[in-house]
Amino acid sequence: MNIKLGVLGEKKSVQRVQEIGKQFPAIDILPFILSEPYNINIQTETTILCDALLYTDYCFYMEALKQKRKQIMFYIDCDEYSILSSILRIGKFSKTKCLSIDYPENIKQIDFTNDLAVTEYTLISNSFSKEDHLNVQKIIDFHKELFFQKKIDLILTSRSDVYNKLSREGLPIHCIIMADKCIVQALEKVVQTLETKRYSINLVITGILFLKESVPIHSHHQIHTEVKKYLSDFCQKNDAILLPNKDNHYFIIGTNKLIQAIKGSYRDFPLLIDVEKLAGCPVDLGFGLGLNPLSSQKNAYSALEACQSEPFSLSYLVNECGEKIGPIGKRKNIDTNKLLHSLVHQARLNNELSYLFIQFIVERNNEPFSSNDIAAFYRVSKRSAERTVKKLLSGDIIKISGKESPYSKGRPRKLFVLHDQKV
Repeated sequence: MNIKLGVLGEKKSVQRVQEIGKQFPAIDILPFILSEPYNINIQTETTILCDALLYTDYCFYMEALKQKRKQIMFYIDCDEYSILSSILRIGKFSKTKCLSIDYPENIKQIDFTNDLAVTEYTLISNSFSKEDHLNVQKIIDFHKELFFQKKIDLILTSRSDVYNKLSREGLPIHCIIMADKCIVQALEKVVQTLETKRYSINLVITGILFLKESVPIHSHHQIHTEVKKYLSDFCQKNDAILLPNKDNHYFIIGTNKLIQAIKGSYRDFPLLIDVEKLAGCPVDLGFGLGLNPLSSQKNAYSALEACQSEPFSLSYLVNECGEKIGPIGKRKNIDTNKLLHSLVHQARLNNELSYLFIQFIVERNNEPFSSNDIAAFYRVSKRSAERTVKKLLSGDIIKISGKESPYSKGRPRKLFVLHDQKV
């Protein structure tokens, strides 16, 4: 089934996305033409039929976030190439080659100013952060002051609201034109995100529980009856199937509800503790994720093999990418005071981000995470999460632990864990 993608923005931008979108057979584009970002709620009521929404302008996207729509929302990001090509394109309209420009702070100015060094252009720039998004007047005043002081004779903006305001006042202003590759990257992200989401909903999880010691003959029947009843209740609660087997093995097969139950047990896992008490001996519990029962069972056996490395009770999970996570249910010792000091002084994070990251890493019990996991937890954009990850890496707070393979085209996401933590 194709992805129904609502594309929202000004007419020319939406038409460009429609044209480039023909390269993506998995996407059906539904166009929605917007004139101003602030009446976005009125003009997008029919977008409820879309699987996802793609905004051609960052300010449209930020306004839409306030509406708390159910669909996943994306925007086409500006990059250095878009700025450079726009400068060279409009340069013929400038007599002095002096321009003022605004752009998102995530873009490194040096990446495009170095390319302009061989030309006669002079740039006066102003980058804005996510927090500055609402302060449109500040950006407008920046450009107007430079123009009326005759320091520049041309304005280049990355924001449609700034363009609309200054063009109505008759100032010589142009918009940065998104490069085709930025549109392609945005559409690729839409496909990858929604395909991964669909697969994640349809993942199968298989659990194999094994009693490490043989049950005494005189109590064999009673113990296995109690274990089976407990596991049956657990499976019924989590929409799973229990398949008892010989040789002290039990098989548990489920889907999304069981997956969520396991993911919520990184620090405490009552299932493992309770079965150990009922059986009167250590227990191995391996879980495997897969796109079908056979692959999930294969991964479950790999997880079970990892449990056999120690004589006491253990539980591991091997995900659909073949990566081992665990031990599940064993609380890891994370020195939060030391971590807070490192976040503030080494990674240069502010207090709010530092406390959020500590909460994030403790809740996950220092299991591997991606920048997407941080974005979801912080409720920020992927770019913002990537900036945080970059600071954590440069501050030697985290290290790369592996890669998470995507289900569609795109680069594998890097996975990270805390660096040099005694866990």
